[in-house]
Amino acid sequence: MHPALKILGVMLFILCVAQANWAVLTVGGFLAAVALAATGAGGLEQFLAMTRRLKWFFLSIILIFGWFTPGTPVLEWMGTWSPGREGLVMGLQQTLVLVLAVAAVVWLLHVTTRESLVKGLLWLTRPLAPLGLPRERFAVRLVLTLEALPQVRILAAAGRPDTVPQGPRARLQGLGQRATGLFREVLVQADKAPLAPISLDPLPAPGPGQWLLLCLILLPLLLAALH
Repeated sequence: MHPALKILGVMLFILCVAQANWAVLTVGGFLAAVALAATGAGGLEQFLAMTRRLKWFFLSIILIFGWFTPGTPVLEWMGTWSPGREGLVMGLQQTLVLVLAVAAVVWLLHVTTRESLVKGLLWLTRPLAPLGLPRERFAVRLVLTLEALPQVRILAAAGRPDTVPQGPRARLQGLGQRATGLFREVLVQADKAPLAPISLDPLPAPGPGQWLLLCLILLPLLLAALH
């Protein structure tokens, strides 16, 4: 499939699942599962690793919605201190939206090369060229940033101390030292990284068949989102 259509498909997928109703989440979950299966073990492993790192963020979303959304108390004996059933459901739905968005991005990065991503972004941003948008710089920086994130996480994990400092002040100092060391290591790795050329040859427009394929893939999701 044309790389621009892959990027557009991921954008539309995320916009649809953001509706966060159970119908669209069910269809989106099926599409995400099929997409991750197509990436093989590597894509699935990266998806699981990213969701594990976000587990506390997901939990905080569920708790915030649960306690700050009016609704039927889950635990009647707690009264107003109990989380609401409706809020917990909304928090779970918003968490699933983020999980599906992560799955879509992982799929895109696994099935599309760096050069294809840049070319796809350039093709999609062609209408913005008359406005003076530096499309080439934007596309290259965005792709390089997406590729660099896993490396930064590896450096962060490597710099984690074996023992946790005791006391709030010692922990804050240790956190500051880790952040400083990570920033310094990222700069060192960036300075050592080889310059890999990226070909920016223009892409032809996607054919009608590819547009039709994208529409057929997203049609159930669009219908569920509009329901």
